[in-house]
Amino acid sequence: MWRRGYAHTFIAVSLALSIIPSFSSAAQITHLRGQRYCEIIYSKNLMDYAVYNTIGLNHCPPELWDKITLEDVKKEVGSPHVHLNGPRYWMIDGMQNSELVSTKIKKFNGLAMREAGVIHISLKDLLVKPAYEQRKVARKTTWIYDAGKPVYELIDPQGNVFVMQSFSVQKIPQTQQSLAELGSKLTLPKNWKFKMGIIKREETVQAIDNMAVVVQDNFLNTYQKATHDLLTDKGIL
Repeated sequence: MWRRGYAHTFIAVSLALSIIPSFSSAAQITHLRGQRYCEIIYSKNLMDYAVYNTIGLNHCPPELWDKITLEDVKKEVGSPHVHLNGPRYWMIDGMQNSELVSTKIKKFNGLAMREAGVIHISLKDLLVKPAYEQRKVARKTTWIYDAGKPVYELIDPQGNVFVMQSFSVQKIPQTQQSLAELGSKLTLPKNWKFKMGIIKREETVQAIDNMAVVVQDNFLNTYQKATHDLLTDKGIL
């Protein structure tokens, strides 16, 4: 199970890490939209994965990130199982209730990163849920979306609304501008909808009872479940 499950485990870890950022102990972080970040994940044992990321330190410069190899990281950290997650880009404007697990800086091929924490994955999580399947993540963070900014949503057949928090360039090239065409590219499940709009007032998406519910689309873009539709007629320009 240790070796057989690892390929699946890292997919699950990739999803988990894209939705669990670690910044500083400040009450609120701002100006996040469009910021690029990357992560390095490696196994400590069968169930525990150390997470290092660039969040709050730098924007993961390509000239450094592109030179990092799995073999080099494996040798440096002494782990046979390493995953490079990124780059990703924020589509939130700010966050509240964020925490930093460690302030110690470690450099991988010159790229400064911090240990964001350790993810604990149970054996059942070795079986990865496909795109558009809900996953629960324990955290307290609140996402902030500024007035006058675009918001992208997925709506499932039950009417649950999921708001994009970050996009990935790992499967296809994407930019903030290209997201305007995302709806025509997605492979949506039956009766799912995608929509976008410009919000006219600040909106927030909160974890409920310290639990966030998230999904990823087929391009690894990540969305969190909201308590209401941010793109109602009263809330959009």
